[in-house]
Amino acid sequence: MNYYISEGERQYQEHRKAQLKAMIEQAEVSNNSLVGEVKTYKGVSYQMHQRGSYVCVGLPKNSPLEGTFTSAFALHKIIDDMELRKPIK
Repeated sequence: MNYYISEGERQYQEHRKAQLKAMIEQAEVSNNSLVGEVKTYKGVSYQMHQRGSYVCVGLPKNSPLEGTFTSAFALHKIIDDMELRKPIK
């Protein structure tokens, strides 16, 4: 089936699509933003995402703590394990 769409309708649809795309992008930015205060555990600073996962902040590139963690407990456990595996000088 072919439908005739007037120029005004086509422009309106394009405008609505652009609005929807902007709204989706804004929601993605908002959902990925960090909330709350920065916490520190054994010298590692971390903060919570709006969706409840944790991310380390202020790390050097290629850090083993890069990425997201499901809970603060999991992050603390990984930091403790890394500390135990450090070679003694």
